[in-house]
Amino acid sequence: MVGSGSADRSKEAVGMMALHEALRTVCLNSDWTYSVFWTIRPRPRVRGGNGCKVGDDNGSLMLMWEDGFCKGRVTTECLEEIEGEDPVRKAFSKMSIQLYNYGEGWVLGRLMGKVASDKCHKWLPTEWTDQFDSGIQTIAVIQAGHGLLQLGSCKIVSLI
Repeated sequence: MVGSGSADRSKEAVGMMALHEALRTVCLNSDWTYSVFWTIRPRPRVRGGNGCKVGDDNGSLMLMWEDGFCKGRVTTECLEEIEGEDPVRKAFSKMSIQLYNYGEGWVLGRLMGKVASDKCHKWLPTEWTDQFDSGIQTIAVIQAGHGLLQLGSCKIVSLI
């Protein structure tokens, strides 16, 4: 079929714009400071020169940043600016290059893998989020279709 690749790319672009708008709307209409959608993908299997491969034969999965939104200049709600730098936006930016493997990594990485496999949601208490050193008080991780929605707030957000 001629042109179907173009139509597929167009649908994908519309879907990405809709995802970004949804993430943006969540933050602008609530107490959430940032929102991120992580997709669940197979871990790449690559053969190296010595026959080693990344990923295993049982189809292990990873969580990969799909899109995110962070409110601008949130330092009045969170921590004070450090030399003109917004600590929340800095942490948010670092997340955009993060990959989470199921059950591996630091506390949030293991939790995200657990949420994905159990198809549930988790609310992280303040004592867990203090480690991010960005002023985030609440983190929610919610299983959403083919991925996870991660929300963070500079306020304590109650689970209703």
